[in-house]
Formats: sequence, C-alpha cells, structure tokens
Amino acid sequence: MIKKLILMAVVGGVAVAALKGTRVGSFVRNEVRSLRDAAEEQVPPEKEIARLRTEVRNLDQDHVKVVKQLARLQSDQAETRVRVADLDKRKGEVAEVMRARETAVRAAEEKAKAGEVNVSVTLGDQNVSLAAGRTRLKDAVQTYVDLDQNLTRTRAKLESQGRIVEQLEKQRAAFGRLKGDLDAAIDELEEQVHAMNLAQMESRYQTDDTRAAQIKESIAKARKRLDVQRRELALLQSDGRPAGAGETVDEIMAPVTNARPTTPAVPAAQTD
Repeated sequence: MIKKLILMAVVGGVAVAALKGTRVGSFVRNEVRSLRDAAEEQVPPEKEIARLRTEVRNLDQDHVKVVKQLARLQSDQAETRVRVADLDKRKGEVAEVMRARETAVRAAEEKAKAGEVNVSVTLGDQNVSLAAGRTRLKDAVQTYVDLDQNLTRTRAKLESQGRIVEQLEKQRAAFGRLKGDLDAAIDELEEQVHAMNLAQMESRYQTDDTRAAQIKESIAKARKRLDVQRRELALLQSDGRPAGAGETVDEIMAPVTNARPTTPAVPAAQTD
C-alpha cells in the first residue's frame, strides 16, 4: 500500500511540474499533498521512531563538520598569533634602525649647515654621504610604515578569528545539548508508543493495524454474525407458534388482573 502511494506521489510530482501554474496543476498538487499525507499516516510509530533516531545520529555528521572547522580555525589562529609576534618584533627592530639613522642624518645636516663640506653620515660601521644617508633613512621609514600597517591588519584578522572561534565553540556545545534533548524526547515518545501498544492489546477495540487487532476484529465480526443468526432463528420460531401457546392462565390474565384502577376509590362513610 505504501509503495503504491509513493509511486502515485512521484507520478503526481512529475505532473505538477508539467502543469505548473494551471488550474489543473493546482488540483494535482492537492492530490499529491493528500497522497503524501496518506503515506505518512501509514508509517507505523515504531518505524517513525527508528527514522528519528537515524536523523539524530546524522546530527553527529554536522557536529563533526563544526569540530573540523573549529580545529582548522584554531590552527590558523595560532599561526596568526605567531605572525603578529614576528611583525611586532620586526617593527621594533626597524624602529631602532630608523631612529639611529634619523639621529645620524640630523647630525650630518647640522654639520652641513655649519659650513662643513664633504659631510658623511655614520650608519653603524659604515660612512655614507648625506644624500645616501637620507635615502637609507627614507627606506627605513617606509619599511616601518609597511610593517605597522601589516601588523594592524594581522591583529584585526586575529580578533576576527577569535570571534569566529567563540561562535564555533558555542555551536559545538549546543550540539551536545541538542542531541541530549532530542534523545530524551524520542525516548519519551517511544515509551508512549509502547504504552499505547499495551493498551491496544488489552482493549477490546484496537485502532492500529497489528495482527492482534485484526484477530480481535475478526472475533467481533464472528460474534456479530452469531448474534444475528440467533435472533433470526428466535423470530422465525415465534412466527410459527400459536398465540398463547406455552403460557399459563395467570400469564394470559395478567393484563387484566394486574391493571391498576383508573378511578379513585370512594372512601367509606364515617360513623359518629
């Protein structure tokens, strides 16, 4: 029966696709919906519970996806922290070089302003011209600015990763609570189904489609047929019996002797 309903639903789905937007298509959609509802009503509660437990187990796959995403993001987060530390360290080193070059170039410029010629700039263990010193200083400043911008972007990325990791942690915890709640709800539903099955078995009337219900229904029908046959036989026998046959005189006279008076009795005259 269920296979037939499913087949009809599939055929109806194809028809709906072909007649979409038409009045006939609306009728077909209603029929398909009715068939689908009928097919769902034919599913025994035990099979529905089994399906629900399968769906809950499938939640583990979604849980695993969240865990994998969380693990990957935590790894990326660790690499970003290392990147931030490296950039911060590099920025500090470049800042020292930049300040040293700034000091050296300023000193050379003061000498040039004082009238000294062929002024050189001392950068570490090297002596370069003032123009070269300015170029070296400009390079250090550009490197410092690039590192500062890169560090700012990397820190923003680290903060964003932290927020995402927090959300994934909450999802992972929510999966555990959700699965527990769903398992408990399905257990309660299964308990109610078993209780209903027991009540059905103990009752004279059953509304399910089990073998016991079919047996009880057959017994009830057989009892009904026997009762009708007994009544038919009694009616036929009474039709062939003469009036008054088998009755006593008292039973025959009962309508007269047991009748109540219809007029009130006259009270006896009172004597002085």
